[in-house]
Amino acid sequence: MIGSQSGPQARAAAVKQLKARGAKPRRGHLRFAVGDLFWYVDPRLSGGSLVIEVGCWTPELPPEPDGGAVDCPLLVDHPVADPVAGVDRLVDLLSAIGDLATLGDRLADLPGALVDKSLRELIAGG
Repeated sequence: MIGSQSGPQARAAAVKQLKARGAKPRRGHLRFAVGDLFWYVDPRLSGGSLVIEVGCWTPELPPEPDGGAVDCPLLVDHPVADPVAGVDRLVDLLSAIGDLATLGDRLADLPGALVDKSLRELIAGG
C-alpha cells in the first residue's frame, strides 16, 4: 500500500502525473525530451512499492530504445512514496539534465544508476 492508494491506483496516478508534466507515449512507453537527451519513465510496482524505472538515451547512441527505460544506456530505479509529489520531484530533477556534460555532473543525483560503457565514453568526451 502506497500512502492511501493501492499499488495499481498509485501507478495510475503516477502515469497521469507524468503525462501532465509532459511525458508523451512513444513505442508504448512514456518519454520526454530535455535538450539533447530523452528520458524514458516507466512506473511499475515492485513488492507493493511504486518505482519509476528511468532511462536516459541520446541519439548519439542509436538505435532508439524499443523496450523503454530498460533498453537505455542509463538505467536507474527511482522509488516513489507519493505518486504526485514524487513524480514532480523526479521530473524537476530530470528537467535540469539536458546534455551529456550536465548528465556527467549530476550522476550522483541518480543514485544506483547503471551507465553502459558507450554512454560513459560520450560523457567523458571520448
